[in-house]
Amino acid sequence: QIAAKICPRLGLNKAETETVVWLVRNHLLMSDVAQKRDLSDPRTVRDFARVVGSRTRLKLLTVLTVCDIRGVGPGTWNNWKAQLLRDLYHATRSALTTGVDDGSQTRRVDEARNALIAGLKDWSKAKLKVELQRHYDPYWQGLDTETQIIFAKLLDQLKPGTIASDFKQDVDRDATRACFALEDHPGIFSRLAGALALVGANVVDAKTYTSSDGYATPVFWLQDVNGRPFETSRLKRLSVMVDKALRGEIVARDALKDRDKFKKRERDFIVPTEITFDNEGSEIYTIIEVDTRDRPGLLYDLTRTISASNIYIASAVIATYGAQAVDVFYVKDMFGLKLHSQSKRDALQRKLTDAIERGTEGAMT
Repeated sequence: QIAAKICPRLGLNKAETETVVWLVRNHLLMSDVAQKRDLSDPRTVRDFARVVGSRTRLKLLTVLTVCDIRGVGPGTWNNWKAQLLRDLYHATRSALTTGVDDGSQTRRVDEARNALIAGLKDWSKAKLKVELQRHYDPYWQGLDTETQIIFAKLLDQLKPGTIASDFKQDVDRDATRACFALEDHPGIFSRLAGALALVGANVVDAKTYTSSDGYATPVFWLQDVNGRPFETSRLKRLSVMVDKALRGEIVARDALKDRDKFKKRERDFIVPTEITFDNEGSEIYTIIEVDTRDRPGLLYDLTRTISASNIYIASAVIATYGAQAVDVFYVKDMFGLKLHSQSKRDALQRKLTDAIERGTEGAMT
């Protein structure tokens, strides 16, 4: 309302005034979508593009969002946020130019498969055929070619009952990328989250996929306590700890007791908990958004609670704002469906709230 009154006084015409008003009204939109939603989900980009409406507004909103984040304070802006905004900008620009429909998604899958073939020139046709046929469309749409090549090699060398992993610095994102390949079974995501918390890893993004031949291919992007990629010297310990947790040699919840604490200067912070369910933001998943107080064992407690309810986690997007954490999960039930039942959503909300409260009490002692 203020912008609508001031802009004409500053000499802006009606169209320019409408643009400024729209920017003010939506100044948090791009930041929220980039940091709290799975950008590989076609619905995310399509809905965002529909609100933005034009490439001109997209450019203006991008500039405003960058300035807004950088203006919060020192250390707020980093390569991770920059890459998220770049990804959303380019995906939306493409959607505004060519549209987001079934045809464009099919082309994206075909392009990803062709890129994998080009990156594995030394592979036989038989090995390539196995790799190309084992993954579903979300896998091809959700990962870059470099990561897909790593998974192809991990799966190729994987032996029954073992775990293959690859840790690499992702310089563009200021994070360490951790890829795992193993036989699929319930609770993998939660176990990995617990193991990573044990070594002081902050998960900033995560995705997991299941292949048609029974393998899981989860990938996590990690930062240390200073918001930086892990030093190369620490990656071996990280790998060993994860392997032990997945084999059951370490029980994450027990091992986390001494680490899952609030810092003394943060104990008086009050962050109310809010849990929401969204069945409209994705074509095939229910989106669970948990807004609460951050602590080292939070992601593990949340994922363990979700998994114990026989709910499959396809991806997780984690954002932190000081003492506040916003953990977003893309999930579906054991039948591959959204969580349509209100009673089931209410029950899960109670379980998540209870897990948060118990964890918070433990972190205060």
